[in-house]
Amino acid sequence: MSNPYQIRSDLLAMAKNMMDKQYDMQMQIAQNMFDMHKENAEQAVEAWEKYIPKMYTPEELMAKAKELYTFVQDDKK
Repeated sequence: MSNPYQIRSDLLAMAKNMMDKQYDMQMQIAQNMFDMHKENAEQAVEAWEKYIPKMYTPEELMAKAKELYTFVQDDKK
């Protein structure tokens, strides 16, 4: 059985993994849009700026981990 600290650590790792995958997917979309317009430099830059994802902040990561942690705190089971 895991202790509360291990559960929190696991949930933080899970949240980071989820957010990393989301960022990677958004980055792939941005790269695809950039590649579609590489013939025209201006359009390529516009596509890149439109689709490039912003990296999540530590605060957003903690919020995602807290969101995942809510089921642990739910005592209505």
